[in-house]
Amino acid sequence: MGNTYVPKRFAIEELIPPPELLPVPIRDVFRRDKNKLFRLFDYRVLVTLDRLRERYGVCSVNNWNLFNESEWYEAPYVFRYSGWRPFDCPEGAELSEHKFFRAMDCKFKHTTPPEIWAELRQNKNAPEFEYIQRIEAFEGMSWFHFDMGQHGRNGEVRVIGRC
Repeated sequence: MGNTYVPKRFAIEELIPPPELLPVPIRDVFRRDKNKLFRLFDYRVLVTLDRLRERYGVCSVNNWNLFNESEWYEAPYVFRYSGWRPFDCPEGAELSEHKFFRAMDCKFKHTTPPEIWAELRQNKNAPEFEYIQRIEAFEGMSWFHFDMGQHGRNGEVRVIGRC
């Protein structure tokens, strides 16, 4: 088995909820050596995140670590569950790919989801898209959702919703 892929452009805090919201075993690892938690993620997700940030610039997944603890739970601008979500997370589908470390919701500063969707349609095999199995594409989305679930790309990226 090879080494764990550690993203060049993301810290683990950007991909997980605040420590207080983590299951105890994961919280314990976070406190001892937080970078070990990268092992939980499908490496294709981590590679894709790096490539997307390289291509599109400033991007946030979770940003809770930029705020104080009292803001983590109430402020609408604090993202806690845009990366991995525990199974008891109130957000998302029961078997969301986020709960299996295989999905991310990226918010880009200098590009919009429709711009990324258009580029993906034009060149689905570009390095930043090569591992993506499925995206969400709904009118009004302010984030770019991608995942690596068991969907079978078969040459095409599956799209949930259509714009």
